[in-house]
Parts: sequence; C-alpha cells; structure tokens
Amino acid sequence: MSHLPFTLLAYFLNASAVTIDKFMLTKHVPNPLIYVFYFSAFSAVALLGLPFTHIPKLDVLLIASLSTILWTTGAYFMFKGLQIGMVSRVIPIIGTLIPLFLLIESVINKTISQNQIIAVVILILGIIALTFTDWKGKITKKEVIFEVLSATFFAVSYLVLRQAYIREEFFTVLVWSRLVIVPVSILILLIPRLKEQVLESNSDKPAFSLLSKAGLLFLGGQAAGGLSEILLTFSVSLANPALVNSLAGSSYVFLLLFSLILGKKYPAIFAEKYTTLVISSKALGIILLAIGLYLLAF
Repeated sequence: MSHLPFTLLAYFLNASAVTIDKFMLTKHVPNPLIYVFYFSAFSAVALLGLPFTHIPKLDVLLIASLSTILWTTGAYFMFKGLQIGMVSRVIPIIGTLIPLFLLIESVINKTISQNQIIAVVILILGIIALTFTDWKGKITKKEVIFEVLSATFFAVSYLVLRQAYIREEFFTVLVWSRLVIVPVSILILLIPRLKEQVLESNSDKPAFSLLSKAGLLFLGGQAAGGLSEILLTFSVSLANPALVNSLAGSSYVFLLLFSLILGKKYPAIFAEKYTTLVISSKALGIILLAIGLYLLAF
C-alpha cells in the first residue's frame, strides 16, 4: 500500500491546524502550555480503543510511549517558536530540518535507496525554494533554538515510532502510545503554578474557555492536527520516515493558499508581500516538489 495519499492528506490537515494555531496564539491563547494540557487531556479518548487492541509487549509499549513523549515535547517547542516568530518562517524551518535529520540518519544506517535519496533531496530543495524568501526579518537566537529543538524531537520521535510499528500492528501502537501522555494533564492540574497558567484568569487576561467561539475554533484546529498526526503515523508505518517527512513541502503550498485567503481579513497575522522574486521562488519550489513526488510515486 502506498503512503502517498495518506501523507498528502495529512499535510493538508496539518496546514489547516497550523493556520488556526497561529491565529489562536496571536489572539486567544497566551501560553503554549495550554496546547500541551488539552492535547494530553484529549489523548484519554484512546481509552475507547483499548477493547479493540491487545496488550503489546513491554518493549513495544515503552518505545511507543517514548515516541509520544518526544513528539509532544517537539510540539511544545514548535508552539514556543510560533509565539515569537512568523508562521511562514517557523514552520518551514522546522519542516526542512526534520526530513534533513531523517535523511542523514537513513543514509548513515543505509535504510534508504539511492533513488529515494535523490527524491528526498529534491523535495528538501523544494521546501527551501518554496520558503527561503520568508526566512527573513528579525529572527532571535531564542526562536532558532526553539526551531532546532522542535525539529530534533520530532525527527527522533518518528524514528522511534517506526521501530514500534515494525514490531506491532498499527492500531495497537496508536492507542497504547497515547496513554502515556494522559497523566501530563493531571500533573498540570496538581501543580498550582501550571494550573494557574492554563485554567485560571487574572486581571491581565481571562481564562481560556472551550465553550467560547475561540474555544470551538481551537477544538477544530486540534481535531485537524490530531487527524493529521494519525495519518502521518500511519504513513510512517508504511514507509521510511525520511520519505514521509520529505513531503512536508506540500503543507507549505497549502499554507501559502491559506495566507493568501486570510491575509485580506487578518493582515497583521497572515498578510505577506509577494514580489517577483518571492513568486518565482515559490513557483520553483512547487515544481521541485512535483518532481520529487513523481520520483517517489513511480
């Protein structure tokens, strides 16, 4: 079974989730820790899938759980980067570093063919061409640190997750890997300082509520992001993580379209300038992505 349709749909949903996240972090969500809290709390839904699985071996459970912890840590650093940097820069930098790290690992361990290496390199070049004109403006050392940390944790999480899928069937790994993160939400509630940051209001800001319009938008973004991650993990169960993550450039094409649509209504958040250089660069990036995708498909 080919991973391509699942991967491309996953990156479309990912672009949708990132667009909502940037809006929420700018307007309604003052602390990325809120994302970690609700992600861990929503992971309790995995309990509904337990009757349809079997208890995995201890090594599989440990590997799958470690992958979830690593991924959640990467997501937290991504949100920290989004909070202080441009979405058109933070996400592409992280998205370029992840397949680059995975490609290096695959070449070192010889788990990828020469033709696949060529395709992945072309896709990475496509990502760079599609986004390098956005890698400008005031970029702080802190933002770079967050981006490198995020990409590192994401890349390692996919490598670890792949090992779990080699040892066990998809749905069992998916369900049991989510359970480890549920206690995080409980831990946040038990630590007064963290609970205050996530759930309580003060004179400077109201508490974030899921029952508000912003809360419903937040839930929509979380649903899109959750489904995206499920599809990506399914793709990783079918193919080398380097191949799956090298298609991240498709997400930036979707982000470009979303920015064009939303930039008119929310110029302070999404508006970008499109010069001849920018348009040419993005067109070249899309062409390279198409070439790389063709090579992977055929």
